[in-house]
Amino acid sequence: DALPIYNYQTAQLLSLILELLTFCVEHHTYHIKNYIMNKDLLRRVLILLNSKHTFLALCALRFMRRIIGLKDEFYNRYIIKGNLFEPVINALLDNGTRYNLLNSAVVELFEFIRVEDIKSLTVHIVDNFFKSLETIEYVQTFKGLKTKYEQEKDRQIQKLNSVPSILRSNRFRRDTRALEDDEEMWLDEEEEGEAVVPLVEKSKPEDDFPDSYEKFMETKKAKESEDKENLPKRTSAGGFKFTFCHSASTANVANSKSVAAQTAPTSSNGSASKNTNVNATAATPKSQGSMGGLVDYPDDED
Repeated sequence: DALPIYNYQTAQLLSLILELLTFCVEHHTYHIKNYIMNKDLLRRVLILLNSKHTFLALCALRFMRRIIGLKDEFYNRYIIKGNLFEPVINALLDNGTRYNLLNSAVVELFEFIRVEDIKSLTVHIVDNFFKSLETIEYVQTFKGLKTKYEQEKDRQIQKLNSVPSILRSNRFRRDTRALEDDEEMWLDEEEEGEAVVPLVEKSKPEDDFPDSYEKFMETKKAKESEDKENLPKRTSAGGFKFTFCHSASTANVANSKSVAAQTAPTSSNGSASKNTNVNATAATPKSQGSMGGLVDYPDDED
């Protein structure tokens, strides 16, 4: 783009605008970064390097110096992609051998890149502009950039040599198609395994259910039979007869019945039956009282 001819007042206004943008680069990094990259603002600013007003050219150079001073790789990639060092180097070459403020500002910019060892910018400058800059010998800045470039290149070669040759060559590498086939087979086997496992786990409770149900029914029947044996039975005389599973209680009841049978013949028929009932009822509470049972005494007959 051709630079229009500005009068002094317009140049002064532009310099103030550039000062404001430089302040934003320092203190509002995120928002100004998006604005600069979206609007391609740095390219428009660097056009002012061709201005006849030296202070305006210096303001434009100061704006670029502040961006590079952040050492932000987003800005560095933006500068490399847009080849934005070209107007700066053209301004240096157009200035010639004059030792002035513009010359010193440009040299200081490249010296900062060399000292801070900004690798991406160093590689870009040496690869694209070193042939134009190697004639400048009154400063060692550009030769220093070339030295940094060669050192970094040697370092990369050493790193590459330190890696075993078997890893660097493609001789023993497997084909990507074979790797994809192996991955598909592995995924298929994994899916089959996941499909089988839930069926096995689910069938276990169904197989165990009949056994547990039969055990439950057996215990229930045994318990019901025990309860039936312990229920009281009504006798012919109108009383209740208790039967217990306990062996000691049954022995006591048998003994009491044998004693009553032996005493019965010694008396008359009426008194014998009465005494038998009394002895039986007297013996029964003792034997059953020890087991905690209840007795229903029959009514005495007149």
